[in-house]
Amino acid sequence: MRRRNLQKMQILVLGAVLVAISMLFAQRSAGFADWGNVRNILLDASPTMICAVAMTFIVITRGIDLSIGSVSNMALAAAVVATGTAAGLSAAVAYPVALAVGAFAGFVNGAIVVWVRINPLIATLGTLTLFRGIGLHLTGATLHPIEGPLTLLGRTQVFGIGLPIWLAVVAVLCGAVVLGQTVAGRHLLALGDSPRSARETGIAGNRLLLAIYTIAGLTGAVAGLIVVGRVGVLTSELGFGFEFTVITAVVLGGTSLFGGRGTILGSALGAILLTTIQNGLNLMGSDPYYYDVVRGAVLMAAVSTDTIMTRFAQRA
Repeated sequence: MRRRNLQKMQILVLGAVLVAISMLFAQRSAGFADWGNVRNILLDASPTMICAVAMTFIVITRGIDLSIGSVSNMALAAAVVATGTAAGLSAAVAYPVALAVGAFAGFVNGAIVVWVRINPLIATLGTLTLFRGIGLHLTGATLHPIEGPLTLLGRTQVFGIGLPIWLAVVAVLCGAVVLGQTVAGRHLLALGDSPRSARETGIAGNRLLLAIYTIAGLTGAVAGLIVVGRVGVLTSELGFGFEFTVITAVVLGGTSLFGGRGTILGSALGAILLTTIQNGLNLMGSDPYYYDVVRGAVLMAAVSTDTIMTRFAQRA
């Protein structure tokens, strides 16, 4: 009960910070509060929100996936789409191929963590470089214009709202239901709270880990397709640094790096907050590199807060 109250308080605080920052940017920039800009914020936040759902599952189990923004999920999946289209494949073939590649990359991460028993940080750091290298080889490290049906995922409108926003909402709702209302969600929390106790009680921890890393790869592929569809070009820099944005959103949303605690809604709010800050700084004409400073400061603050709250909970 105490843990749930703590999570609710974190979400309320995060929501209040989001409102306060939005009001500040609205005062400093006349176009910030326009519906068109709000829609752009949600569109820009959608890939992060989608990936944050899977990352929340992973971090809850005391894991991490540094490759979610690399070739294994975004750039590699998008590269397969681009090369497949160049070979004459239709979007109906290219999309499933891209999603399959992303899911397989995630499965490889899970297999290394589960079967080879390498620390997730080291395992995904290695696959980050490996998969990005494969993507560079597939694309020849050159620009690939993306046109026609392959832009549909990023540019389609449904009831006047971009399809990526709807996908993000569905992902967040499904993730929240899985984590809060299903046996699998309770097992994930138990696995992160005490891996040894969870296995002793018969929880199939290895299968859960394989599943969530595979889902992370799949969500990364979806995010890559959204970004490529909106930008209209595939570059070697696609997804570079994206993993840190996702991890920051998850930790900022109240998911503990020590495992056993986290909320999907908090991760989604964290993603929107980071995107809001970036959007507001852009409208104010700030140095584009200043956002990295802000993101780093936010991550350090979130990690420090998580550490303090974890120690406080252990003492209590």
